Amino acid sequence: MGTRFFFLLYLFPLLGITQNDTIKFWIQFTDKQNSIYSTANPSQFLAERAILRREKQGILIKENDLPVNKNYIDSVLNSGSFFLQNQSKWFNAITISTDDSSNINVLGGISFIQSIKNVQFLQKEYNDGFSSFEPTTKQVIVQASNQEHYPYGKTYEQLELHKITHLHEYGLKGQGMHIAVIDAGFLNVNTTTGLAHLFDDNRILSTKDFVDHDDYVYDAHFHGAAVLSIIAGYIPGEYFGSAPLASFHLLRSEDSESELIVEEDNWIAAAEYADSVGADIINTSLGYTQFDDTTQNHTYSDLDGNTTRIAIASDIAASKGLLLVTSAGNSGNSPWKYISTPADADSVLTIAAVNENGERADFSSVGPSADGDVKPNIASVGWDTYYISPYSNQIERGNGTSFSSPMVTGMVACLWQGLPNLTNMEIIKLIEQNSSQYNTPDSLIGFGIPNFSNAYHQGSGVVYEQPKNKIISSYPNPFSQSLNIEISSDKKQTIVIEIKNYLGQPIKSLAQSISNGRNLTTLSFISALNSGMYILTVHFENGTSISEKLIKL
Repeated sequence: MGTRFFFLLYLFPLLGITQNDTIKFWIQFTDKQNSIYSTANPSQFLAERAILRREKQGILIKENDLPVNKNYIDSVLNSGSFFLQNQSKWFNAITISTDDSSNINVLGGISFIQSIKNVQFLQKEYNDGFSSFEPTTKQVIVQASNQEHYPYGKTYEQLELHKITHLHEYGLKGQGMHIAVIDAGFLNVNTTTGLAHLFDDNRILSTKDFVDHDDYVYDAHFHGAAVLSIIAGYIPGEYFGSAPLASFHLLRSEDSESELIVEEDNWIAAAEYADSVGADIINTSLGYTQFDDTTQNHTYSDLDGNTTRIAIASDIAASKGLLLVTSAGNSGNSPWKYISTPADADSVLTIAAVNENGERADFSSVGPSADGDVKPNIASVGWDTYYISPYSNQIERGNGTSFSSPMVTGMVACLWQGLPNLTNMEIIKLIEQNSSQYNTPDSLIGFGIPNFSNAYHQGSGVVYEQPKNKIISSYPNPFSQSLNIEISSDKKQTIVIEIKNYLGQPIKSLAQSISNGRNLTTLSFISALNSGMYILTVHFENGTSISEKLIKL
């Protein structure tokens, strides 16, 4: 049911309402749909002179000339002990009376009622013209709690660094994008709570093991599971991946028990498979420089993007239209220090590591490639990155460019989803152009930290609008012991949440601090409210007040 705003207007104070008083209400309807009348045949509801008067003055017959829908009126009257007083076709409203003010609660579930206002209260007994306020419910105890940056939870800062949250607000969360994750294994992915939505929605498109040559990948190494969680993890209010609604091929190419150059060949087979099944993006949080057999080791001069088989294969995959995202490597503070392969490939997007504050991680491998290309291309959060552990099923923090790569992979999926007419290389160029040091790239973080909101704006023309003070939604409705209110705020501020019964009598008022952006405020009713209709109003610091109608079972 859509959100409707209700504004209560009282012509005079409500004084001492009791069950035996006569009270009148103005009820305004939402529409005149399914009317038996039509503006094309005004003689059904207007006198000839009225029609001629309009014709003479060039006045069109409009919807507000149509009578109020009789079915709507009958539905209200048949809902309780109500009596029709008047009706207004211009305001699409009626005035009703009742001897029992609690009757009005039964109207709360009627979808075509837009608003109800008390317009007359006649006391049968007077107390010098005034009577004391008598609340219609007992003393109510309510506790409030707030989740800032809902639904991101702990992941907000690592995503907000890149403004990918803006694309999420546009609805771009990876829907319809197919991502192949090539890794060492996906331990317990099929039993990880924060990834259960992938199975519920049938978004694990395929699994394939190019090491053991079967289709079961959930009993191998944990690394791919952690990588996947950074892209796709979702725990409402606690964890939000960079593209939680994307679909996935989970491909194992790495044998964690050894380091042999055959693993590059496994990767090539996996990449060709990803191409054949129609993947859009490949994430590779793997890299190779040295092997158990030292005669297979790569030298820095090999890392020119055109020498190692895995780099050559990466460029071939890119030539087929796939977009490849690859981690730079974790050798930044070792004697080797340089990127690994396939991070050197010309056509891949190579990712360095920073923390959520944008500070470079010293372990992040440096460039350039041996032929002088800017490598890494950009940087993302790979230092103190939040991921979902396949062992504990809990949100934990970890380090490595292995984590910065999936951060970007998910963001690329969201951007490309929103700009589907661009090629893979145009997407990469757009990302680089909207990175923090595009004009002065270096060998540490390349073109810098990308801003995906700016990239999307450049590609689409859409300008991001800052959050406004509003109630996004309230649920459940009807509610019982608790009520969730999703609130958007233009700044960090203290709001006042007010609950009134349907007659406008105050039930509870409490203050709550909220953050800039999206919040989830939960009201827990320690002492239960009476069943009936209530008005929830949120008062913001700038004077804006927004109300919603709620039903209490």
